[in-house]
Amino acid sequence: MPLLKQKVCFRPSAAAGENLPFSVRSTGYYKVQPPFIGNDKTTAYVELFWCAHGEGCIEFGRRQRILKQNQIALYYPNMRHYWHAYQQNWEFYWLTIDGPLATALTVAFGMDTDVYHAGTVPVDLFEKLQKLVGDAAKQAELRACAIAFHILTLAAGSHADPTDELVNAMIRRMHERYALSTLNVKTLASEFGIGRVALTERFHAAMGTTPGAYLERLRLQNALALLKQKRLKIAEVALRCGYPDANYFSRVIRRTTGRSPMQFRKYSSSNFDSDVWSEAGKMSAEKRLWAGARKKVQKCSELSFPTAV
Repeated sequence: MPLLKQKVCFRPSAAAGENLPFSVRSTGYYKVQPPFIGNDKTTAYVELFWCAHGEGCIEFGRRQRILKQNQIALYYPNMRHYWHAYQQNWEFYWLTIDGPLATALTVAFGMDTDVYHAGTVPVDLFEKLQKLVGDAAKQAELRACAIAFHILTLAAGSHADPTDELVNAMIRRMHERYALSTLNVKTLASEFGIGRVALTERFHAAMGTTPGAYLERLRLQNALALLKQKRLKIAEVALRCGYPDANYFSRVIRRTTGRSPMQFRKYSSSNFDSDVWSEAGKMSAEKRLWAGARKKVQKCSELSFPTAV
């Protein structure tokens, strides 16, 4: 049988708990062999894969990447999820998170939709998470948040160290001005008085991704959220997210979701909820969510949440 072993745990409630910045929607473990193929679907949550043994194929749009032992892969909301076993048995752990800051949290860690080396799977944390996710108690949901945050910290910490104050200032500037089409690596380098090459190297060392990729992800996630608002024309969504060329914007959306902006809008209106990262103008509300949730989660764990950028 292609599916050799599995354990899947879902949160009892359909939505994240009230006033939580994010929540663990599901988690589990798979052991599969060729020709096993996962469900081909588009989802409204963040999903992390962490390979324990063997290798499998993960698709990001039209890109195919091989996920090997001790590597992670990440999907963001509104992306097509497609993966399958590749040549040999494949074992991996996974988790999904949703809620108003689920995307913002993973973006802040500097993780893009790609494959990264992350070291040995924290099996003990995933097993603890599996026990908590199915528990309907509020305390269990908070503890699950803390463990998921720990897992994300380990995943991001293997290739990122977001402690560089200059990089943090650049990130704040991106969140403030991503709607300006003139904002790019060149203008950031000029504003902060640093060469483009040095900026890129420093940003990548701190965040595990390039400043250009970070900015593109920021614009794209806001665009996908705005496309759900039918009152906005496609060209207006493009302009609000830093894409002055509507045709180019359409190509970006199609490359990411497999659908045109209009097709994505029609599909998302009947298949997705609204719990995705929205405009940067909501950051003040996000910070209030972080402040309230941080106190709750810290009662269950020694971990602490970072300040939202």
